[in-house]
Amino acid sequence: MDYKIPFRGLKEGKYKYDFSLDNKFFENFPESEMNEGKLEAHVELVKRSTGMECFFTIIGTVIVPCDRCLDEYLENVDYSGKLFFEYGDETYEISEELIVLSDAEDYLDMAEYFFEFINLSLPFQKLHPNDAKGNSLCNHKMIDKLNEFQGDNNNEIDDPRWDKLRDLIN
Repeated sequence: MDYKIPFRGLKEGKYKYDFSLDNKFFENFPESEMNEGKLEAHVELVKRSTGMECFFTIIGTVIVPCDRCLDEYLENVDYSGKLFFEYGDETYEISEELIVLSDAEDYLDMAEYFFEFINLSLPFQKLHPNDAKGNSLCNHKMIDKLNEFQGDNNNEIDDPRWDKLRDLIN
């Protein structure tokens, strides 16, 4: 699917664009931990003589790996934001919200922006949600295995090579 908005030739005013972001969208980003999702992206473009404003809304779900148990789970995405575009001699980013477009540009490719905004809307720590009783929905076998290994780390091995470093701390 094409995620481009042609802006050359548009008259000044407001324009609305809707995009569906599904598994095909995520194929464009093979390095991502997100491979699947179902989202709707809405863009309102306001064109002016000096530049453009784009208002973004992205709503839906993506499948991401849990940081605790590594099983995948469904994470909600609800993003709203905006970008400003100005016209210039070459394309470059001034800030996170302001981009200069060269005169040679004829369209805005929204795919990178959508991907970035989806990532920004995800929680810093991605964990399975809890059930109604407050219990984690993580893979219990993996959690048990992690707890087993964590228990091994509590028994410090007496290694004289670390004594000098311990002295520095104390």
